[in-house]
Amino acid sequence: MKEEDKIIELITGNISEDQKNNILNQVKNNEQLRKEFNSVKNAWALSSSQAEMSELKIERSYLSLTSKIKNQNTGNIRLYSILKYVAILLIVFGAGILANKYLANWSFLNKITQNGLTEIVVPAGQVAEVNLPDGSHVWLNAETRLSFPNNFTDKSRDVTLKGEAFFKVQKGKKPFNVSTTHGNITVLGTSFNVCAFENSEFQTTLVEGSIKYKNAGLNKEITLSPGQQVTLSDQEGVRVREVKTDQYTSWRNGIIVFEKEPLRNVMQKLERHYAVKIQMESGDLGDIRFTGSIENEDLLEVMEYINKTKSIEYNYDKKLKLVTVKQK
Repeated sequence: MKEEDKIIELITGNISEDQKNNILNQVKNNEQLRKEFNSVKNAWALSSSQAEMSELKIERSYLSLTSKIKNQNTGNIRLYSILKYVAILLIVFGAGILANKYLANWSFLNKITQNGLTEIVVPAGQVAEVNLPDGSHVWLNAETRLSFPNNFTDKSRDVTLKGEAFFKVQKGKKPFNVSTTHGNITVLGTSFNVCAFENSEFQTTLVEGSIKYKNAGLNKEITLSPGQQVTLSDQEGVRVREVKTDQYTSWRNGIIVFEKEPLRNVMQKLERHYAVKIQMESGDLGDIRFTGSIENEDLLEVMEYINKTKSIEYNYDKKLKLVTVKQK
């Protein structure tokens, strides 16, 4: 029996206790199997969802599945390791709703190539991966744009980012430059996260190696060491601090972590993650601090959790994909 078949048996309960423990041990000790397990579990969980939540769950699961993409060569992005998960959803729901609504259109990314440049546009509800011409690997979060030349120059490796991305830069003699509206980052070979959405606090978090940050308002470059983060905001200007890097990079694995984060920031991230619109009826709600994490939960499960821990209530308009939040 193939590993994914074993996992399906485990999820559906068609397995003995000894077999269950054996597979769980394998899942525990094997990162790839853990990913398989979480993906299958997420799909199967849809079958027991409440009727009023099922459409949102199906759509969210589809978006999660289609985010499993891999770049095979420069600028070429395609789906991979997805057909078996689609098969699971078809088993759970039958072919009709998925086939009619989603399976006819796999092309969720917008890739534009012109004048020697390639731009990748990731819509809300998606996470993508791409290999750059030099072999560097980039994870792109929802509502993110990355542009880069089809071939880097002899002097530098330059990319432009709007949104959020995690870079694992291939070591080399040529500097690797990330240009954003909030400033520029220069490295030689390293791993770091950049969050550069418009109208949001700019953040660069260094996991390993070394990076230099500079913007027009700085008289000098800031050099970061692993575990440090530089932020730029209208309220506090430029700051450098020590952080837990996992909190800012786990989105690559479908996990979003909030640590005493203002609710306005939480709602912005949920909008991008679930491809919905969220409106808060009172500006004061945005100052409420929230701590928690999201992994396989759907939007309504997350909103219900926030509702139970904070003095808010919400309403979801399924037709408009609109969540309205107000104070209790």
